[in-house]
Amino acid sequence: MHRRNCLLTLGALLAARTASAQDAAAFTPAQQLLRGRNLQGTGLELDLPALSENGGAVPLSVAFRGTPPAGETVVAIHLLATRNPNPGLLSFELPGDRVLPDFATRVRLAESQTVIAVALGSKNSAWVTQRRVQVTVSGCLGAGETTPNEGMRSPRIALAKNAKAGGPIEVKALVQHPMETGLRPGTDGKPLPQNLVRDFTLRLGERAALTARFQTGTSENPYLRFLLPPPAAAEPAVFIWTDQNGRTLREERPLPV
Repeated sequence: MHRRNCLLTLGALLAARTASAQDAAAFTPAQQLLRGRNLQGTGLELDLPALSENGGAVPLSVAFRGTPPAGETVVAIHLLATRNPNPGLLSFELPGDRVLPDFATRVRLAESQTVIAVALGSKNSAWVTQRRVQVTVSGCLGAGETTPNEGMRSPRIALAKNAKAGGPIEVKALVQHPMETGLRPGTDGKPLPQNLVRDFTLRLGERAALTARFQTGTSENPYLRFLLPPPAAAEPAVFIWTDQNGRTLREERPLPV
């Protein structure tokens, strides 16, 4: 009987994770992104754990693996949380074809809820998917203190050295930062001042190839994993983090050919 109950519970949890795209599109912030666009079928994939013990750092991956309409590419992916104080988790902007629409990161979830991904095409197409996550400990709990103006430090870039010939290059980027939301109480009960990394930009040559815009739903020490198509020739990659006060950190690495 115990095994049967466990299986029923697991089945209900998995069923709740995979509601329709129409349900996700009904969430107001998603509606705003989708206004005037044609909602497409499958192609956008979102993966999170069904159960997360720590809502402060929930691993998430999102990728577009479908086929867009002719002449169209994916130019943005937005991540939303239905029951966070602010719905935005983070977003990715892809102004060209130098970064694949395939990302991994970590997000904050205040409670058990649905996470929604919205991908936008370069013309008027859009894709939506969602996943339900059970959270044991809220990502908003805790009454610790951080230095109010603690800045970005210790940027780290890792380029995969074992990429297959002709295959994509995996890039991992991380910067240490508390990502204080402005919503969490300090030891005196008053909200700690907001202190966020605003965005991360990858520049290849003279152009931006990727911009990730962080929000209050991004975990501390913002982490990204993304994929680059193999370059035709050696070129430097410039990685830039910018905080909400306009301060920047910059790292440069040569891309392997």
